[in-house]
Amino acid sequence: MGVVHKHRGQNGANDWSDVEMVPYTKGGAVGGSVRVVIGPDDGANNFSMRYFEIEPGGQSSFDRHDHDHGIYILRGRAKVLIGWDVHDVGPGDVVYIAPNEQHQFESVGQEPLGFLCVVPPKDNAPDTA
Repeated sequence: MGVVHKHRGQNGANDWSDVEMVPYTKGGAVGGSVRVVIGPDDGANNFSMRYFEIEPGGQSSFDRHDHDHGIYILRGRAKVLIGWDVHDVGPGDVVYIAPNEQHQFESVGQEPLGFLCVVPPKDNAPDTA
């Protein structure tokens, strides 16, 4: 059965009904939070979609995983490290991170960085980016 989580964010913020916000502190991450907007609790068996938000000057963990990532930037700006290459990204940009590729997001600018991240269901821990 499908599920709807109604958006209730205001002034550029993102928040959804019945979706818990959890501090994102894994592996040296600074100034972040994560919400599993679609996941196993919703009956999703083939993917998890998470919303990460990182305050200006904050960063995600410097990490690599066995799975790939699909990322859509909703708000803010970032420097994204993929392998040893750094890319500037902003709203509307899409990022693909291949399996076992090191990566990190650094929020730059005046507003928080907000992005959706889709991963396979095997790694549903909310603090994984």
